[in-house]
Amino acid sequence: MNNPLIHDIRTRPTAFIAMVLLVVLGVQLGMWQIRRADYKKSVALEILAKGQEKPIRAGMDLVGVDDMFRPIQAKGIWLSDQAIWLANRPHPKGRDPKTGITTGFFLLMPLQIKDSPKEIVWVNRGWGPRSFIERMEVPKVITSGQETLVEGVVFAQEGKTFEFSKETPKIPTDMASDGRKLQENIDLAQEKLDNQWAQLSFVIRQNQAELEDGLDRHWPTPTLGVEKHEAYAAQWFGLALMTFFFWGFTGLRKRFQSLR
Repeated sequence: MNNPLIHDIRTRPTAFIAMVLLVVLGVQLGMWQIRRADYKKSVALEILAKGQEKPIRAGMDLVGVDDMFRPIQAKGIWLSDQAIWLANRPHPKGRDPKTGITTGFFLLMPLQIKDSPKEIVWVNRGWGPRSFIERMEVPKVITSGQETLVEGVVFAQEGKTFEFSKETPKIPTDMASDGRKLQENIDLAQEKLDNQWAQLSFVIRQNQAELEDGLDRHWPTPTLGVEKHEAYAAQWFGLALMTFFFWGFTGLRKRFQSLR
């Protein structure tokens, strides 16, 4: 008696080859997503490990590429008039627990460093909710005019929203309700050129969630999208499994029909 599997392969070679190709493709893409997830897990663990290191002192310690995500302290005076609101920024935890709002602003403000008075560093002071009535309306933020100690984490930049062209000569600027600039992105190099000041080449993401100044600083634990890659991997493995079962089901159905 002929083996049903061998018989089905001989009678439907095209279907068998298509099934094998799709199963192999699904498994390979699933494994690729798993590898991406594992890589991002290792990066997230490295970021968490750096977060336990001794804080850098802005203006006194040299900060290089290897110092990204390390704790940092900076003491100085806020240059409040030069601050910039960055629009269309998601809430650090996805949704504001007080208002339910998911999208708002980051407030980027330069700090004139005490230990190096000729240098400034940009600080992401936190997230504020947007107004659904007036696009230019920003939350009221308390800013001390006295010397301030900022504690945070070193970031290369504070991310960018989508831009239609990288060749735009200047980032469009509006004026927020508090008189500060309102932009989609910030170009650190351009800010340095426009203001003609000595500027550190990184941004401090301020922690200090306990400060009551009108901004939210409950930053999430870095996962770098690991869950997304794991979900994609499950989808690809599921596609491979479904393809195999569909090929087997159609083969059995055809065989039963031929036996009637």
